[in-house]
Amino acid sequence: MRMKLIMNFAVVSSSLLLTACAASDMQAMVSQGSVVSTAEVKLSPTKANQVKLYFGNQGLPKHYRIIGHVSADHYSFAAIPHSEASIAAELKKQAASIGGKGVINITTGLDRTTGDVIVVRK
Repeated sequence: MRMKLIMNFAVVSSSLLLTACAASDMQAMVSQGSVVSTAEVKLSPTKANQVKLYFGNQGLPKHYRIIGHVSADHYSFAAIPHSEASIAAELKKQAASIGGKGVINITTGLDRTTGDVIVVRK
């Protein structure tokens, strides 16, 4: 009986450990955000590290055009919370995919953060 209890504990512990590892791998594989382009013309993608996040009106360019809407989920499908840094990175990645240079009107809800993608007009 004791041996069976130890074996059950070992199986449950191993399963939990493997599940945690698999969840972090799945998080990397499953997209944690979305983007919708509203631009009339398809723009070339930009690099995510070139996209700026604008909170409020601080540093906002004078001339810009909204070209889409992005969102980033706060939790993975396994209910694992994403860090603020990964949420910001997801917003930038999604914005860059449609040629965005920035994200404005950033709003944080219970399960996702959203914003409008912009390009700067000169």
